Amino acid sequence: MSVIINDTCITCDACLQNCPVEAIVDDSDNPTGNPRYYVQPDKCVECVGIYDDPQCAAICPSIGCITWDMPFTKEFDEHFLNDEIYKLGTSKEGQVKSPAYKEKKFREDIPLTKRGVGEKVQEEPEESEVG
Repeated sequence: MSVIINDTCITCDACLQNCPVEAIVDDSDNPTGNPRYYVQPDKCVECVGIYDDPQCAAICPSIGCITWDMPFTKEFDEHFLNDEIYKLGTSKEGQVKSPAYKEKKFREDIPLTKRGVGEKVQEEPEESEVG
């Protein structure tokens, strides 16, 4: 996963309907038990190769709710094995679907300094000057 939904989520359903890879589940299916929507880290591809920007953030009315997470790559396997934040599925063989199992695409133009630190995917629009 490369995006995460934080606790400002208002469970409006917009991101759930817009995710092209169906990586988002609603609050009642959130495996962490938190009352907000959840991005399944083993499914999210940041819309790479599909859209120019993550569609969940593009449609979200709660600006700042969706933030950049670490790339779902082997380098960050330990990050995604934190079961307080993530609940990864298992393969038919019983292997945890962590980045070591299968890496995912991510936006390489987003530097690591902006990942995993609550950096917003969507920025607030600038106020237009009315003359």
